[in-house]
Amino acid sequence: MCYLLRMRSGRCLLLVASLCALIAAPIYSIAAQEKAEQPMQGFAGYPPSVYMHPFLACVSDAPCAQTDKFHLDQVRTGCCVLIVTNGDGHGTDEVRSYEVFLNGERIVLTDHSRSAQASVKLRATNTLRVVLSGAPHSKVYVVFAYDPRRSK
Repeated sequence: MCYLLRMRSGRCLLLVASLCALIAAPIYSIAAQEKAEQPMQGFAGYPPSVYMHPFLACVSDAPCAQTDKFHLDQVRTGCCVLIVTNGDGHGTDEVRSYEVFLNGERIVLTDHSRSAQASVKLRATNTLRVVLSGAPHSKVYVVFAYDPRRSK
């Protein structure tokens, strides 16, 4: 590339290109080093989640149940809080009703609200069952997160 610049515009452009390369290399190196040295950010406003999954309403208009099994390698003391968001959280794609069961126990009764929360105790192996009804594009998001007020 330097040869091509010299052929087209003479030595002036070659000198400018060389200076740009010399200046850019240390700046790039410093920026990459600073980025590598920055510590990882802690959570900001939201507790760390241990499980997150969307559940879509069935094609039929009748209520349907969906089950998901998940395993946690470690379960902290005081874990966790269940957070259910109906639709996108802004009033669209909401299901008509939903119920949430964890390990066979009903956690959230039949509800239509935009969100629901409940304190739960997770095990190493868990079974989550969500019963919902709504239009085919409607959904609920289920999140289990550490409760920072209870976790030690």
